[in-house]
Amino acid sequence: MNGTQYFANRYQEVDVNTATPLQLVVMLYDAAVNSLEKAREQMQRNDIAGRTKEVNKCVAIISELQSSLNMKEGGEIASGLNRLYDYMKGTLFKAGLDQDPGLIAEVEGLLSNLRSAWRQIASGKAAQAAQVDVAIPAVADFAGLQQASADAIMKSFSISA
Repeated sequence: MNGTQYFANRYQEVDVNTATPLQLVVMLYDAAVNSLEKAREQMQRNDIAGRTKEVNKCVAIISELQSSLNMKEGGEIASGLNRLYDYMKGTLFKAGLDQDPGLIAEVEGLLSNLRSAWRQIASGKAAQAAQVDVAIPAVADFAGLQQASADAIMKSFSISA
């Protein structure tokens, strides 16, 4: 590891260690989207090992987000996010089997939408949660989850601010 990489890793470690729980969720979404961008690049280069590594990283991140769902207090939103995460993982599996960059891009778009919502919440723009609506992407049976308050979304995760 060169000096620049060492300092970049140390900076990232400090960033993670000083982040709020909400910022950590945003960081997870950032990493997931970044890994899918790399996976699509690897797929275009026919680098199956590289693509597999990046997709597996994204699936691990999605699984971590899914395991942090608070199904007891999160209600319909937690349940909907749980189904969405299952859908994403299944779609990524299918993308690998079919070598379909379009499926990777689909999941990347879903994660980007969720990341945007969490960034809004984490930045404090949604501090008045009752007055702020956060869009949740539509997939399959998500009719009731199109608009949800930031409070409701936060309850769906086992995080504390």
